[in-house]
Formats: sequence, C-alpha cells, structure tokens
Amino acid sequence: MKFIPKFSIKKGLGRFFLFLAGLILGVFLFMPWEVVWSQVFKQVDAKVSKATIQWGDFVSAGPLSFEVTNLYVTTNKGLIITIPQFGMSFGLSPLVEVRVKTGPVLVAKVFKSKSLTLSGGVDLSKVTKLDGLGGIVKITSDVGFHKWGGPPKTGSLVVRSKQIEIPGGLIAEDVNLNSVLAGNQFQLNSFSSGMPVPTDAKGSATLNWDNLQASTYNISGSVTFGKTKRQFSKTGNLSKYLNF
Repeated sequence: MKFIPKFSIKKGLGRFFLFLAGLILGVFLFMPWEVVWSQVFKQVDAKVSKATIQWGDFVSAGPLSFEVTNLYVTTNKGLIITIPQFGMSFGLSPLVEVRVKTGPVLVAKVFKSKSLTLSGGVDLSKVTKLDGLGGIVKITSDVGFHKWGGPPKTGSLVVRSKQIEIPGGLIAEDVNLNSVLAGNQFQLNSFSSGMPVPTDAKGSATLNWDNLQASTYNISGSVTFGKTKRQFSKTGNLSKYLNF
C-alpha cells in the first residue's frame, strides 16, 4: 500500500508566520538602535534652521525609546540650552513621554486627547549657560490644544522654588507663580517672592500666536525695600523678553 503524506495548508501558514515573527523579533532585538536614533537626531538638526543640536552617548536605545546624555541646543541668537540627560518614549497612553534630567526630573506627557502635562523640576544652573542663574524649580502644568501644531486653547502653570539665584548676585527666596491660559488670554493670578526684595504681583497678557513678540502685557504689584513698600505698574510687549 502506497503512503501518501498529508499536507496541511493551515499548519504550513502557521509555521511560516511563526518563522516571520521570530525573524522580525530578532531584527528588533539586534538592531543597532543607537545608530538609528543618531540618524533621527541628524535629520532633526538638518531641518531646524534656527538652532543646532548636539548630543553625547546613548544610555539606552530601543525601537520605541531612547535615553541620551549631554543634549545641547544652540539658537541663532547664541542662547545655549543644555540637558545632562534626555529621554523619550512612545506608546498608547501617553502617546509620548519626555524626560529631562538635570538632577531633578521634569516629565512631559502628550495624550491622544490633545493635552500636554508637565510635572517635576529642573536645575536652572544646568539648563542654560547664564552666569549667576541657578536654583531648583518645581513645575506643574496642564495644557489643552484644539489641534496639534496649533496654539493651545487652555492651560495652567504653577512654578515654585525655595530660592532662585539671579544674575547679578541676588538670591530670591520662596518664589511662587500661578497662572492660567484661555485662548489668547494669559492671566497671571499671582506671583510672589521673599527676601531680599519681597514682591507680590498680578498681571495679564494678550498673546499674538502668529508673532509672540508682538504680544502685549500689563503687570502691577508691590515691592518692599527694607521697610519701604512701593507700588509698581508696567505695560508693554514681550519683544524684549522673547529675543532669542
């Protein structure tokens, strides 16, 4: 009696897809992701005309995440932003998570609901190359967008620091800022700082999203010098503060 082997298309396809899955997994496991992410950085650097980007070594790298040291961003105006360790990961919720490590860690998360959150802190002395600027600042923020790539529709920002070193040798203690955003209206609900020059202020700004330097602001409050308390009020545009 002649033996006729049985062939199952279902089993054959199953084995083929199992082999294909193993091949893809092997590619992902052994892919030199440091090289891949380096190429991504180079592409971003080439497309950003108003700044240059430099980076150091990769602490870790995979298909959906990386961690790199000594990230430098230099603007055409000469402002240098430094991040000792910078990480990014991609997923479903959040869609993107960014980690800025300067001692404390500041985490930014982007969600499918078109919202962005910030939480954590930064060491100012390690972020910018400005002599005399320093201090650890804690930041909490929640921003919502109509669409990605457009201006935010709502937002909140809370900033706190026990002390901030200011160029010129001053140290501001107990710095607190609380603000909200609705459309193009920015409201500074409160700003306060302690010694050596106690300050309390409130203000607002009308933002021009097409040209932020043309945005107008007004701020008023009080400053205490020794035993003398003085009121102040100022209006203008943001061009002198956004010149970078």
